[in-house]
Amino acid sequence: ALIRAMAPISTLKQALQRAFGDPRLRQLFGRYATYVGGAPHLSPAILSLIWQAEAEGVWVVEGGMHKLAHAIAALARDHGVDIRYNTHVDRIVTTDSRATGVEINGTYHLDAEAILYAGDPRALASGSMGAALKPVAPQTMTLPRSFSARVHCFAATPHGVDLAHHNVFFADDPDTEFTDLAQGRMPADPTLYLCAEDRGLKAAPPTVERFEIISNAPATDTEPPKKELNEWHHQIMRRMADMGVTFTPTPKAATLTTPATFATLFPETLGALYGQTPHGLTAALKRPTATTPVANLWLAGGGTHPGAGVPMATLSARHAAEAILRARTSTSMWAQTATHGGTSTG
Repeated sequence: ALIRAMAPISTLKQALQRAFGDPRLRQLFGRYATYVGGAPHLSPAILSLIWQAEAEGVWVVEGGMHKLAHAIAALARDHGVDIRYNTHVDRIVTTDSRATGVEINGTYHLDAEAILYAGDPRALASGSMGAALKPVAPQTMTLPRSFSARVHCFAATPHGVDLAHHNVFFADDPDTEFTDLAQGRMPADPTLYLCAEDRGLKAAPPTVERFEIISNAPATDTEPPKKELNEWHHQIMRRMADMGVTFTPTPKAATLTTPATFATLFPETLGALYGQTPHGLTAALKRPTATTPVANLWLAGGGTHPGAGVPMATLSARHAAEAILRARTSTSMWAQTATHGGTSTG
């Protein structure tokens, strides 16, 4: 009964054209495609359901998003988990088509009954974690990658428009923005998302606040020339000023993180922040799932089903945990047998 309502053969842009007469509303709701690194004219209409989740309320983590990672780590330690930071994993070891351990720092072998890989699955399909793992998520080697972003992170005192926690400054023409992105170019007129991280909390914001400005960008592992980055940075600052927001001190280009930097931080992603592309009506069905063809190896993270972002990646971890527990639960039956002999009845 829900299939018709899910608009299975429509793009998000087509669904919004049917729903709204005002082009500004179509542009507003079309931003949901960027939540998964896509464009509204290429992404499925089901993404329009995101607004219903947001209508239930949007929350912040006290102290910042990194506090969530700290809380999970503390919970893990309470359950006896040994967390080893700053540890390089060379490869995942397989024996007879089963994952049996990991090689660490080129010298140490760690045996494991179950291995959960939380990096981009493309790193497995490329063979960078071991040639025996190439059968895992092979589609990631051929399917296009999602969009990425250029991100400014800085601290400053804002002036002008009174900011909320989440602020979006829309491009004048959304069609040209997404056309540029789809063709691998930085948009000439980008939409800018500004997160005022110290706003919307219990306490009043400090004089010097933390900010993040995100602009959609094509995925790439190649760093653009420094001159180009500087020019683009100044364009963004001018755009913010035109929108009525300035900062003291004015952020420098050094506060910018590019897709090429993300490619270095997260191997084999090619700079994509959301894994493989969400474009196409069946794109969601092509994402890697928690289970793999290699026994004892499972997947979690933003590159797997259901998708990128903290809530989605957390759901992927739940899927992986359930899959691991199912695999550890015996479902085999004892073979039938007969009890030989008789029973004396006196």
